[in-house]
Amino acid sequence: MSMATYIGLNFSVKLNEDYTEDEVEIDYVFSSEEDRNVVKQKHFTTPYIYEVFEKDEPIWRMNEDQKIHSPHNYEKSKKTFLYLCHLLKELLPKGDYCEVYICWLGEEVEECEGELKFNLNNLQIEAIDIYEKYFIRIEN
Repeated sequence: MSMATYIGLNFSVKLNEDYTEDEVEIDYVFSSEEDRNVVKQKHFTTPYIYEVFEKDEPIWRMNEDQKIHSPHNYEKSKKTFLYLCHLLKELLPKGDYCEVYICWLGEEVEECEGELKFNLNNLQIEAIDIYEKYFIRIEN
């Protein structure tokens, strides 16, 4: 099974057709259109659903458990997360937001186990814990 990091946007984005060296991309990775529609109906308010393609450590490992038990992986996840925040800061218009939901493929219909909301302009990285089945709203 694969873990999917879904991202919902209020606008469509052009997908890369070629491989890039970017640490994070917005694309379709593991999910099917049906999986994305379930996330859209169950968790998101945004009309355009994609996935975040994380090429190093996934952002769902940026949490207190990883910080304690695997600090090296926590730091790699934090680096990926900061790259995603930088990408979103450029992509999201001022006042707009995106939504993120992370789960194993096939678990899209399950209830979220936590929520997180933050603003890209007031990022307090040490206070952010990301786990699977978390709904995250990121505002610009």
